[in-house]
Amino acid sequence: MTTLSLTERDRTILLALLHKVPVLSVSALSELWPDTDSGRDNLARRVWQLEDAGLVRRYSLSVQSAPTVSLFYDWSPGKPEPDLGAAAWALSKRWAALEPRRVAFVTATATAATRYGVTIRNPLRSTSAVAHNVGLGMVYMHYLMHEPLLASAWVAEEVIAAARGHGEKVVDACIVDSTSTPALAVEFAGASYAASNGERLRDIHHDCSERGLPYEMWTVPEGGAA
Repeated sequence: MTTLSLTERDRTILLALLHKVPVLSVSALSELWPDTDSGRDNLARRVWQLEDAGLVRRYSLSVQSAPTVSLFYDWSPGKPEPDLGAAAWALSKRWAALEPRRVAFVTATATAATRYGVTIRNPLRSTSAVAHNVGLGMVYMHYLMHEPLLASAWVAEEVIAAARGHGEKVVDACIVDSTSTPALAVEFAGASYAASNGERLRDIHHDCSERGLPYEMWTVPEGGAA
């Protein structure tokens, strides 16, 4: 294990893995480097250096995952209810067309948690959970790159679960306002949603509409790639 002088980008990655999302795919991390051959080489080198320093652990698994994610639909108070039957059908078609592929991803280590604290625990519960969390990590990275203030207000599922009210669903993440009140729920509709015949979509919509909480539903793009 080597000592590594951390950059601001390194800290962004580590804090994301410890407090925002359970895993980040290497392809998601590529958003933080130039889209060039040298940028990709530098990314691979830095991931290796972070692993050698004992701060991240790199894995490679075959999972059902797309290279990118896209906003599936959203809802806020005053908008019509989404056509959840049609959404469930479209979702099942998207996931049925998606073949498993090998995905490289990283998690934070206990050493990183000791240094920076930790909110997210047990990020590798199952292969299906990894596939879901790879997608969720891409959603977070979208916010980080395009809406950094909202990314800073992103609260992870573990915090939501601990603070939820009686009967409230636990969403993947919430964007909170300045009083730490949920202002936007964020959900990634993975393969389990596609297999539920719309039940998971209806549950999330019912819960958020009852609470007057706007939400975004993200998933894999149509055709498997954007």
